[in-house]
Amino acid sequence: MNVEEIEKLKYEQAFSRLEEIVAAMGGASVPLDELMDLYEEGMRLSAHCEKLLKSYDARLEKVARKAASGEGDGTESGEE
Repeated sequence: MNVEEIEKLKYEQAFSRLEEIVAAMGGASVPLDELMDLYEEGMRLSAHCEKLLKSYDARLEKVARKAASGEGDGTESGEE
């Protein structure tokens, strides 16, 4: 999976693919070239998941700050 494809994945999709890669790498005999490809894809997926989690964390903190300050109902219009 290339970088552009990975960037389009939601967290659950990326994490699921990462689990598949871990299982494949720990399973039966896999040629070294394939192991390296899987490792590289896994690292890209891991970075993408971390980026998404940081984004979600920032959104949660923003909502919590607004709720604590009594602004609105804690949600942003136009955001999912």
